[in-house]
Amino acid sequence: MMAAKEKFIRANPKCASRDFLKELPLFANLPDKEVQLFADAAHIKSYKKGQYLYMEGEEAVHFYVICSGWLKLLHVTEDGEEIVLAMLTRNNITGESAIFEHDHFASTAQIVEDAQIVSLPIGLLKEQMSISNKLALNMLTSMIQYQRRHEMQVEQFLLYSAPQRVGCFILGLCPVQEQKDGAEIELPYDKTLIANTLGMKGPTFSRALNILREKTGTRISGSHVTIDSIKQLLEFVNGCYLPHHLRKE
Repeated sequence: MMAAKEKFIRANPKCASRDFLKELPLFANLPDKEVQLFADAAHIKSYKKGQYLYMEGEEAVHFYVICSGWLKLLHVTEDGEEIVLAMLTRNNITGESAIFEHDHFASTAQIVEDAQIVSLPIGLLKEQMSISNKLALNMLTSMIQYQRRHEMQVEQFLLYSAPQRVGCFILGLCPVQEQKDGAEIELPYDKTLIANTLGMKGPTFSRALNILREKTGTRISGSHVTIDSIKQLLEFVNGCYLPHHLRKE
């Protein structure tokens, strides 16, 4: 199966600009003229929920920057089971590691919420890495950080209960300014996918939500989440991996 065809758009052209790319870790602290090479080659494309950005094993011609929306990286086992490897959203980059996989994608990327995505030539990335030590270092740093996040996720699966993992996920969605009190937030994608991402089946996820409500007063109705006390939820998750602004010092 090939990736779905995408529609070119003119919306949000800033996502393909030099200034936008410079905010990304891969292009951090590079000279303007180097970043401009990528901006000049960038194209913004629109994808609908359910479309595929690329397929596992497919030859990589581009790598991608998410401007808006969500996508999942997945692997399908020989038994047909789908394993979610990561969920990516705005400012995340995907597909760049194909340069270490003989220019083929090591996973499948599927859109889970309508997205605008910037495509960049992977050949340009390889060319510039061969002459820019800083870009090569940024690439290595990004890969190490991705590996560290994966290790933290495995640690969560091993050390924390299902309700604690759900609590961690919810806390990761909380705005910084609301961390002292309660919060009202929206889930970014459907609960079935959230359960899959957290390594749970549907019944386990449902039980985890019930326990979370009983222990912390956190309630989910449809896609809406009501948190009575972020402090109480923080205490319940007991130090599992959180975004930096919610970690206890």
